Amino acid sequence: MSKAERQEQEREAMRNLILTTAGELLAEKGIRQLSIRKIAERMEYSAGIIYHYFQGKEDIVEQLLQRGYRELMGGLIAGSEASPDENSPEECLRRSLRQFIKVTTAEGSQYRSMMLNDSPSVLSYTGVLHQGAALERSGIAGLCDTLRQFSGMASCDQRELELTAQIIWSAAFGLIMRLMVEGNLPEAQKEALINRHIEAMVHIAQGSGD
Repeated sequence: MSKAERQEQEREAMRNLILTTAGELLAEKGIRQLSIRKIAERMEYSAGIIYHYFQGKEDIVEQLLQRGYRELMGGLIAGSEASPDENSPEECLRRSLRQFIKVTTAEGSQYRSMMLNDSPSVLSYTGVLHQGAALERSGIAGLCDTLRQFSGMASCDQRELELTAQIIWSAAFGLIMRLMVEGNLPEAQKEALINRHIEAMVHIAQGSGD
């Protein structure tokens, strides 16, 4: 490994450490309470070191949002990749929603802090309810692709598909938030709620063209 490659590796490791530390503080305190000083204190480094890698707090938050949102929304796409013997649109949607709920609930408070933040800079990455969201958000786009396979959606235009995807996503988001808030629910109850939610969403998709 050359000196330049080693330096780049070290630089990337430090950037990841800063982002990881910032993500921990974000989960604990929320975006509004995040600061360069607090990140530096948690890392036991000087604030000047952090400014060597990032322009400031907004730069760090933006990088966190880009990385975190890609990972979270990637769960929805991964779930839609059905195996050959499970390629019905119903099964694709079930898999997508279950994977989405699994990934987001695992993220816990960091996901909640991210998705409930209403600042314009954050919403530019997390907003999914505006017209044209399917062109900007991979999760909504993947959900639209799944919905397009339902016979009840065959006659729907792209706008109708997107609206249905947004409603299904929002319903899942509401369930995820409540599961996080009521974190002491028995596993059987959580699973029953998730299963009922998924079947209700499949029913909506099946009947969307009626």
